[in-house]
Amino acid sequence: MPPSHPPSFPPLPPRGRHPDPQAPSRNPGRLEGAAAAGGEEPPRSLENQAPVLELVHRGHKIRLDVCLCQSLPGRSRSFIQKLIDEGWVKIPELPVNRDLKASTLVTEGMKIQVFFPPVKKSTLAPEDIPIRILYEDSDLAVVDKPAGLVMHPSAHKLQGTLVNSLLYHLKDLSGIGGEERPGIVHRLDRDTSGVLLIAKNDLAHQSLSTQFKERIIQKTYLAVLRGEWTAKEGMIHLPIGRCYYNRKRMMVRTDGNAREALTTYTILETFDGYALAEIRPHTGRTHQIRVHMAKIRMPVACDRLYGREKAIGLSDLQKRPPQPGEAPLIQRQALHAHRIEINHPSSGQRLEFTADLPADMASLLEALRKYRS
Repeated sequence: MPPSHPPSFPPLPPRGRHPDPQAPSRNPGRLEGAAAAGGEEPPRSLENQAPVLELVHRGHKIRLDVCLCQSLPGRSRSFIQKLIDEGWVKIPELPVNRDLKASTLVTEGMKIQVFFPPVKKSTLAPEDIPIRILYEDSDLAVVDKPAGLVMHPSAHKLQGTLVNSLLYHLKDLSGIGGEERPGIVHRLDRDTSGVLLIAKNDLAHQSLSTQFKERIIQKTYLAVLRGEWTAKEGMIHLPIGRCYYNRKRMMVRTDGNAREALTTYTILETFDGYALAEIRPHTGRTHQIRVHMAKIRMPVACDRLYGREKAIGLSDLQKRPPQPGEAPLIQRQALHAHRIEINHPSSGQRLEFTADLPADMASLLEALRKYRS
């Protein structure tokens, strides 16, 4: 049976329902505020310039960088620390001659003003990498990311990424994510396929990030899982943090060095040794679905990091020796971001986008139905 709720975690809001704006914050370090009017890019001197964001801290005493990370989802802690170090963050109540640091403590009711530096012109090369665009308007695009495509460039890989493809296929991308991650609001693992949101301006980026933080956006995945089931549906509410012994892995941790993570699942079809499941992550932790399903001994099929095999061929499902030159049905984790529901950043209209199963997962399911029913 799936693990029960640890008592230390607060309840989540009902699925698809907006949090009550008058209700007290469930996060003691949360900031409240809205985008202020700010047109032109602020110069290095912030005198007489309107902040891009003006926020009021509600909660206990906390570090400035931690406080901003909790209220500006989509930004890394290193990005927030760089903003603070370079003078793009201001607390009016503190003396003008006092330099803010990432470790500066923010107290109840303190106002924080956040500016963003001018967006650098990207030096990344657009590349004509095929990608299916499911929806596009002036605020956002929704794409169907293929498996095997890395999200954004890194020090070791400057080409052949989703960002290179987006720069070729889309005219405008938000700059909040920085030069190397324009338009990126959330992520999918390299070998996970499916629906992905792309922000085309900074206001849309902020709106979508806030919806992720407030759990207004709902994500639904389809996964082929490995093992035998004892329950048709369940809930896994276990915290996730970095693995002790392998920095590439995440793991369930109960030592306080982890973040809340909640996943619910429903079994759609069962096979001999496998199952097709619909999975909803209610939080957005790295590798969340893969870690949680492996924890209950039902890892995602063909998951090289958390699972049992590196590839699945027809001979494996037929329980016979492989044929010479046999091509695998699938050789990446059988996980697909199938559907996402959002409120449009400008109109507020509730929208739903879906991406069909890719060919490798469809072939795997067809073979399972034929040989493992």
